[in-house]
Amino acid sequence: MTDTLYRPDMRAGVAQGGLMTPVFISLCVNNTPSPSHHVEFPFYADETAIIATSRKPTLFVSHLESYLNNLQRWLNDWRLAIVSKSTTIIFARAGRPFIQPRLTTLLWEPIEWVDTTRYLGVKLDKGLTWSPHIDQFRKKTYQTMGMLGPPEQEE
Repeated sequence: MTDTLYRPDMRAGVAQGGLMTPVFISLCVNNTPSPSHHVEFPFYADETAIIATSRKPTLFVSHLESYLNNLQRWLNDWRLAIVSKSTTIIFARAGRPFIQPRLTTLLWEPIEWVDTTRYLGVKLDKGLTWSPHIDQFRKKTYQTMGMLGPPEQEE
């Protein structure tokens, strides 16, 4: 099975920590377009993803586009915007050949197809290996350890 993850980033939002924030978020999330049985819409805090699944790449792109069209109408109705840094990634088994799908758009902006993306703080690659996340964590650790080391002596 091949999955597609599209992660829209919201430009509009509510004040963090405000008294009415949970109510506004609940109204917004509970009113989003309902996905089909081929599409999931996981939503956690300010992280959103659209996951379309199918064994055929042309079908999951169609499922994704169909939901994006519904989402676009909903965003227009609610006057919400999406940040243009949204990306799309295809998860597939290693060695499974597929042709790069056609470009998809949301709010008339093309959505870039990428090999890695970040979701809920985890860096994901198209093979769903942990390599990009571990590499990023390793670099961050080395940088932190370098800061904790003794200061260099000036001559």
